Amino acid sequence: MRTGEVISEQDDSRDTVPAVGTGIAVEGTAAPASALDRSLSILDYLATVPGGASVAEIAAAVHTSRSTTYRLMDRLKQRGYIDDLGQSGNWRLGHAAARLALAAVQSSDVAQVAPEFLRMLVQQTRESVNLGVPRGGDMVFIYRDRGPQTVAVQGEVGARRPMHCTSVGKAYLAALTPEERDPIMRKLVFHAFTSETITNRSALERELEATRRRGWSEDCGEIDPASTCCGAAIYDSLGRPIAAISVSGLTDRVLPELHRIGPIVASTAEAISRRLGYDPAINYPTVTGTKGNK
Repeated sequence: MRTGEVISEQDDSRDTVPAVGTGIAVEGTAAPASALDRSLSILDYLATVPGGASVAEIAAAVHTSRSTTYRLMDRLKQRGYIDDLGQSGNWRLGHAAARLALAAVQSSDVAQVAPEFLRMLVQQTRESVNLGVPRGGDMVFIYRDRGPQTVAVQGEVGARRPMHCTSVGKAYLAALTPEERDPIMRKLVFHAFTSETITNRSALERELEATRRRGWSEDCGEIDPASTCCGAAIYDSLGRPIAAISVSGLTDRVLPELHRIGPIVASTAEAISRRLGYDPAINYPTVTGTKGNK
């Protein structure tokens, strides 16, 4: 890939570009795709593949020649919108795309509604509380309150955490339907952060089932051996899981209190969901594992 090359708006003028979010181009009906159209389609496609994608996969997905895809990706990389994953040869969204996504999420309903309830959760538990939203195979923190403890689990707004070993990630995954969860699970990289980390899909599926039975998720030293967390999913007015909250703290303090903290986290998530228009008594057709679908 050559650096600093100017991208012509006329490159590959016969290429068609899929509508954003569809991955489908209609031959013979699409107007000639501009470099902006194709660049946006690359970003849109990478947002759907948690493990990243190769240049060949990206070119095929956005119906653009490989040479043009290289040039577009070079410009996107320069601006921080995509990053390469090193030896794997795959590419993923970069920090600039994450910054835009975070800004969009922070202006959304859940970011406006949740803090009121999360401040009460801090008062009830005296531990750190977090609000995370899904981004590929990770959860991104969009709100965090460290609570009153002098020693707390580290984490900042904008930080990314993997789904397979965090309470926010497991709460979100457990709330999805099998059809929604499967493509995410197939792309997860089961990196072991500690000896307690779940490292395979079958073990994670069992933990997600336990999460649905309990009503809250748990992370007992899976990403940090000194921390324990519990979480629960937030649903929108259509019954779709859109985020998750968690309480986190040092294991010595939180682990003995999980039986008390877990139900408080679950009830807080339900209160936020209700404020967003969710009704747990409704049998939402696309949601499993909620009160209205048992």
